[in-house]
Parts: sequence; structure tokens; C-alpha cells
Amino acid sequence: MLLLPSRHRRPDRHATKAGSRASKAGFSLAELMGVVVVMGLIAGIVSVNFMSSLPRAQLNSTIHEISAAVAGARSDAIARNGEFRIYYDIDADTFHVKSPFKLGGGLAIREEDRVVVKRGILPEHLSFVRITIDGIEYTDGIVFVSFTPLGSATGHTINLMSSPTEKVTTVEVLPLTGLVRFHYMDYQRDIVTEEDFD
Repeated sequence: MLLLPSRHRRPDRHATKAGSRASKAGFSLAELMGVVVVMGLIAGIVSVNFMSSLPRAQLNSTIHEISAAVAGARSDAIARNGEFRIYYDIDADTFHVKSPFKLGGGLAIREEDRVVVKRGILPEHLSFVRITIDGIEYTDGIVFVSFTPLGSATGHTINLMSSPTEKVTTVEVLPLTGLVRFHYMDYQRDIVTEEDFD
């Protein structure tokens, strides 16, 4: 005679797992506070790093903006066969490019009739320290440099100061070629004299 095992009702495995999940669901207050503290620390570090890198980023942006104004003035002078000028307002920490043409076309006879083709303003933590044109230093007022149809430029250096560090950066525009060089320091190129060729 063959005996068959009696069927025992097994506990429902799915019901047991669901019950254990329900008892473990959610986070404790201590875990949530730990996450909040870690997120706060990360946000603080990111904020400090961003604030410290912002002045350097604005300085680089300003240098590139001035460089673009110089390159644009030189290029326009060659292409349009006229003398373009960049005016630096040292007191107001602004600059602008003027074409030799008046509004509506034709050459401007008076200085005030020249059309402004580009304007720039320094960020509030940057300022002009001095503009040196052909060896002469200017620390206030409005000065200008010229770009000719032959591609030459008035050689000049622009010294910018960052606050609150008071670090000086120099933008140098080479005469003849109009090429721009950057120096992350207070830089002045020595004036070449006849004695240098002896």
C-alpha cells in the first residue's frame, strides 16, 4: 500500500516578504538628518569654490573682450580702409571703439561724429590702473589708440587691478602688428632706443 504524504499548507512566502518590507520601509530621523548635513557640506564647498573662481573668470572674460575689441578694430581698419580708434575711459572703467565714419555713411570730419561700433564696461571688481601709450603713462581721463588701414596699431599696455586682492594684470598691444599679449602681473615693456642697437 502506497502512502501519500499529507499536504501541509505552507505559509505564503510573498505575504511574509511583504510584511518584512513594510516594517523596514522609510528612513529614520537620524538618517535623514545625516543626509541633510552631508548635502549642506557639499553645497558649502561648491559655493566657496565658485565664489573664489568667479573673479578670475570675470578677469579672463574681460581680457578676452578687450582683445576682441583690439582685433576687431584692427581688422575693420584694414577691411574698410580707415582709421579706427579705441577710447579708454580710465575714470569710468569703460572703453569703446569708434569708426572713422559718420552715421549714414561718409567720413566723419569731427570727432564727435564718429560712430561707436562697440562698447565695453569692466566688472565692478576690476578697474583700470593705467594705460601706457608709446611710453607715456595715463592714470585718469580718456585716452585713445589708433589702428590704421595698413594693419599697424598704436602700441599700448592696459593695466587692470582686481579687488580686493589688488593683483594687477597687463594686456599688451604690440605696435605695428596689433597683436595682443597677456601678462598675469604688472608688466611694462622696455622702450627700445637707439642705444639698444649699438
